[in-house]
Amino acid sequence: MYIIECCRNCPNSLLDLEYVAALVKEVFDAADFNLRQRERLQTDRPLHHQIFRVGIAGCPNSCSQPQIKDFGIQGQLIPQSAEGCVFCGKCVLACPDGAITMTDSGPDINRNMCLNCGICIRKCPSGALRAAGTGFRLLAGGKLGRRPRLATPEPDIADEYQVKEYLSQKLELLLQEGKPGERLGQLLEKINGA
Repeated sequence: MYIIECCRNCPNSLLDLEYVAALVKEVFDAADFNLRQRERLQTDRPLHHQIFRVGIAGCPNSCSQPQIKDFGIQGQLIPQSAEGCVFCGKCVLACPDGAITMTDSGPDINRNMCLNCGICIRKCPSGALRAAGTGFRLLAGGKLGRRPRLATPEPDIADEYQVKEYLSQKLELLLQEGKPGERLGQLLEKINGA
């Protein structure tokens, strides 16, 4: 009744994908999702579009396509400037999003452009860029088909507890409020009036 899809063998992964997949599975098991979804859909053999899909991406490259899944998780590594910059500019050149500029005091990160991929940290030879934190970007309500919809991202970076809590809330919402065959994205649009 659900599928968890993860990136495979990614050198850019910022998290332990198997561990995160196990956390997600715990939430589905705790919600007794398979049984409740069977009852909601009134079938043991759901159609392709009736299967709840989770995408877990190890980094913002999002190879597992969490933006088009019912629920998505994306690994995040938040860079922060520290002392010791040698002004080599490697971080500026390495950033695929152009989010870093070099100033007189060292690298300046534009938080609106930065996707928290951590490439700049790996390229910095002096350690002047460090991880301020790691976590997960959560997305909900994506789907393809006749009426495609990109998943809506949560504004804050989540920790493990928040991943479980947020997914649990979305599953309960779907199981209690959703009509048979209705996808999470459709339900969220209906509730939010979008």
